[in-house]
Amino acid sequence: MRGRGAVILVFFCAGVKAPQCAAAQLESRVQAGARIDVLASATTAVQAGAELNAKASTNVRVGLTLAAGESSAHGRTGFSARADLVGRFLLDPGFQMRWAPYAGGGLGLRYDRIGNWRGTVIAVLGVEGPNWSGVVPFAEGGFGGGVRLGVGFRAMRRAGR
Repeated sequence: MRGRGAVILVFFCAGVKAPQCAAAQLESRVQAGARIDVLASATTAVQAGAELNAKASTNVRVGLTLAAGESSAHGRTGFSARADLVGRFLLDPGFQMRWAPYAGGGLGLRYDRIGNWRGTVIAVLGVEGPNWSGVVPFAEGGFGGGVRLGVGFRAMRRAGR
């Protein structure tokens, strides 16, 4: 029993510590976020999503967003989902300004139960705000399968936006 208890203790400690070590290693490279978007077109959708952003260079971030919600068109409603891959060019990656603009573009795939699958080309303009207890708020607008308006929060990087 003594050997089994030691093995369980080692696995428990490794299970608690390993994610913290991995998160520390990834902290400066991967940035998580949460968002709410309205996509207005012939089929309008309201979606909540999660995003992961990676630093591609000092001023460029590449992000993957997965979101789901409800869409409506012509009085019918249904499930809606999307996946977007967007690159953002940050004008102030080092937090020199309180609110910093960015521009971006990419590709997306959108599904609406009442409208089916379709690809989108995406263009966005946005602004990131100041650090609020480890998160950075943002607001953006653009085009991609219709007009897009989104707000959310991104985890702050250890060094810069």
